[in-house]
Amino acid sequence: MTLPGFDPERAAGVIGSALHGPGGVGLVFTVFAGVPGVIRTPARRGMFRSEPERLQLGSWRYEVTGDQRVRAAHVVNGIVLAEDVLTAAAVGPHVARALADLVAGFGPPVLPQIAAALEVLETAG
Repeated sequence: MTLPGFDPERAAGVIGSALHGPGGVGLVFTVFAGVPGVIRTPARRGMFRSEPERLQLGSWRYEVTGDQRVRAAHVVNGIVLAEDVLTAAAVGPHVARALADLVAGFGPPVLPQIAAALEVLETAG
């Protein structure tokens, strides 16, 4: 599906290179937190319970695993329908597809925030 004003291939490349840069997953999660339809939950560490850092992009939830990989879960109405730990090469294209879903749902008003987030990731690397 081609969306006017959004290039998923470019987004996947920028996200993929940012993951291997100095900020890593934390930078990617933080940058996209300002996009409408995105919710970022910082990691919580406690003596009896801990929760990983999470980014909810539309119906996809991404979280950092203990070994710093990214787990993707398709969540609908609070129910996890599918879950997978992504390879390093798969994270960029997966997040780009989730962003394309946001653009399809929110329309053109979300494009400037996504473009700004991608620009920050490009300059940070």
